[in-house]
Amino acid sequence: MAFLAYNFICLSPVLDDSRSWNKNIKKQVLKGNVERAILTYINMQELGYQADNYTFPILLKAAGNHSSSCIGFALHGATIKTGFCGHAFVQTALLNMYSSLGLIDDACKVFEKMPVKDVVAWNSMLDAYTSSGRMENATELFDSMPLKDLSSFNIMVSGYGSVGRIIPARSIFDKIPIKDTVSWNSIILAYTNAGDMVEAQKLFNEMPAKDVITWNTMVRGYIHNQLYAVAADLFEEMQVANVKPDFLTMTSVLSACAHLGSLERGTKAHIYAKNHCLDSSPHVTTALIVMYAKCGSILNALEVFYKSQCKDIYCWNATISALSLHGYGSAALELFDNMVESCIMPDDITFIGLLSACSHAGLVEDGCKLFNSMEKAFGITPKREHYGCMVDLLGRAKLLNQAFQLIQAMPFEPGQSILGALLSACVINRDLDTGEKVMKLYFDSTSQLGDGEFMMFANLYASCGKWEEAKMWREKMNDSGIAKTAGCSIVELNGRFHQFLAGEIGIDLKP
Repeated sequence: MAFLAYNFICLSPVLDDSRSWNKNIKKQVLKGNVERAILTYINMQELGYQADNYTFPILLKAAGNHSSSCIGFALHGATIKTGFCGHAFVQTALLNMYSSLGLIDDACKVFEKMPVKDVVAWNSMLDAYTSSGRMENATELFDSMPLKDLSSFNIMVSGYGSVGRIIPARSIFDKIPIKDTVSWNSIILAYTNAGDMVEAQKLFNEMPAKDVITWNTMVRGYIHNQLYAVAADLFEEMQVANVKPDFLTMTSVLSACAHLGSLERGTKAHIYAKNHCLDSSPHVTTALIVMYAKCGSILNALEVFYKSQCKDIYCWNATISALSLHGYGSAALELFDNMVESCIMPDDITFIGLLSACSHAGLVEDGCKLFNSMEKAFGITPKREHYGCMVDLLGRAKLLNQAFQLIQAMPFEPGQSILGALLSACVINRDLDTGEKVMKLYFDSTSQLGDGEFMMFANLYASCGKWEEAKMWREKMNDSGIAKTAGCSIVELNGRFHQFLAGEIGIDLKP
């Protein structure tokens, strides 16, 4: 660090006053170069220029955004030494820094020591409480504020919405004398998070002036509540209303198309993104890859990937998972080698895609090598999902005893998905011995069985010709009052989506 600071001092431009140094520090912070900004601050002091009440707020904001508590504490100490800790700008910056670092009690100490608190300081403390979910403290502070502005109300609406407390959020929203776009967006977001899309849509219709954030909130709200067709329709309405979508809009809409399996709508969204220069974002690229893969067009997914000029880890992971989904295990492994050669460090999601690819393609040896290399070669500790992929891999390869041994060796309790994968393999391979061992693990891990477990137990015995035992498990399910979950299918016909449940007529998903 000392050597770096020395070189930085030698290469830095000569600045002749504190104001110039402050501008340079701010420039570095805006670029996201926090360490360089700190080195500029050190350089400034070593050359005899003193930091002032403009320098510290910039640096404190950088420390908070950088999640660096060490730098934050050091800067707080520097404000005390230089006598600027009592300045209003510096005090508010300290408060915001501690809030960004999640040190709410320290933020509160700063706030309480402030001799004069303006509305900005009150709102900063209010935001600190709401951001950390401490709504009781926020409410108490809000009620005691000598002066409230629009931001005060908006902070409270957003805070209550984030913790799912719709009634007080709506109560404060209704009390706002003159609402701005942030007010409306905050209450709409609160309703979408709570799953009340009817009220969210009502507010959306009443809102006098909508921005792209409003539309994105509604689109993502419908997706969050699994109303994918409505989300896709809203994107078309957005274009009619001459509101320009951004990359967040495109990722959301492409996600809706992926869930619907609608290649036609997904392709139209892709064309729109391309025509409006939104497809260059790695987020949109990833969403396009996922959409094409889930809609059955692996060639289009690969074309998007290879044409992309800016590939991040998410793009690589999405393509590996796409190849896995379509059964191209060897191609997924080859792409992984290219990824490592391109100096893209894999993460845990990468290995879920790879292990799944090996499972679907029956590449047992490759899957085992990858699993064993996770921690040794890449420092990634296998999670429950990775063990699940390995159990599925071994189960598909009829290595049921090895799969059961792997479950026993897991450093945590197996979830129902892992047990279900092995039990399903036992049913297919008619392995009653291993199946009954898995059943015992089910009983040890949960006191309440669902319809899926009852049906698999019955199917296990039925597959092995144990009809009486199979009948017994079906009767147990009926006696417990559990009904088998109905299957569901969604089809697109003439631009309208229809949902079919087993034993029911179609349900039109378009409002």
